[in-house]
Amino acid sequence: MRADNDMFHHLNNPIYGVLIDSIINDYLIKKCGYNTSNYPRTALVANTYCDYFGSTQYPSMLEVGLRVVKLGKNSVMYECGIFEEGTEQVKAVGGFVQIWVRREDNRPPPEGLEPRVRKALEPLLEGSEQAAEQKSKL
Repeated sequence: MRADNDMFHHLNNPIYGVLIDSIINDYLIKKCGYNTSNYPRTALVANTYCDYFGSTQYPSMLEVGLRVVKLGKNSVMYECGIFEEGTEQVKAVGGFVQIWVRREDNRPPPEGLEPRVRKALEPLLEGSEQAAEQKSKL
């Protein structure tokens, strides 16, 4: 990896996917109590994407923002914005959709996301279209 980054002087596209996956999983582990080894549910990735708007120079420091775009019954759509430290221009925006399923049969549970997971994800919805729709219904 280092040789590629030194040669091109920017982060290669696959690194953005690794960053996005790492940021989302870090949040799930630290804020939602997700443990991949013995947790009764697992989150399967159904869709991924990344749009590029500029390159980040290697070895710059990055700032990454995380939000939840949509929180469904058993699904979550995450989005990350990647910035080079000290700049306002977003360099890449990407994310993925996860479907939460029971580990024993890979089926979505009829009761939906666990309440503690949903509660930990709700603050990341702030500012989303879904949050605005919910507010307008009140």
